[in-house]
Amino acid sequence: MAKKTDTKKQILTAAAKLINEDGILALTLDAVAKLAGISKGGLLYHFPSKEALLEGIVNYLTQDFTNGMTSAVQEDLDEKGKWTRAYTTLTFNQENEEIALNTAFLSAVATNPELLKPMAESLEKLHYQIENDGLDPTTATIIRLAADGIYFNQLFGMNLKKDARKQVFNYLINLTREISK
Repeated sequence: MAKKTDTKKQILTAAAKLINEDGILALTLDAVAKLAGISKGGLLYHFPSKEALLEGIVNYLTQDFTNGMTSAVQEDLDEKGKWTRAYTTLTFNQENEEIALNTAFLSAVATNPELLKPMAESLEKLHYQIENDGLDPTTATIIRLAADGIYFNQLFGMNLKKDARKQVFNYLINLTREISK
């Protein structure tokens, strides 16, 4: 039997795929249940409405990113710049599945901007950590914004070539180490 979190992730992934392939208007609970390979009752157990499903995408993305940040910060032995490095690394290393969920999230926000509030609140806390990371706050913010730019390029399918992406990533990470000395 699949764990509850596995089933939720399966449902969210199916919803994201449906939104990305057919658009937000194609998102129905019946269509998501079918694509996820579960009964509608099974879907309703986890997400009792379409709105709850969209909120589930937001909550999953927010929690997953926050958990990743916490782990990366705890593993970084260099105190100065650890939040900035964690943010940059996680943002650069998003997998295709995460990008699909993020793209679905953008579509959902277009229909209901209120969905953005929980993610914005979480990111505001992370940005506070970055600005108070032992680095020059302006430099840390510029690094964060550069990472955001890479993220949005990837989200909209305008990826840098692999070598250029790697060079930019290394430059930003090295910058956090150079300015922390």
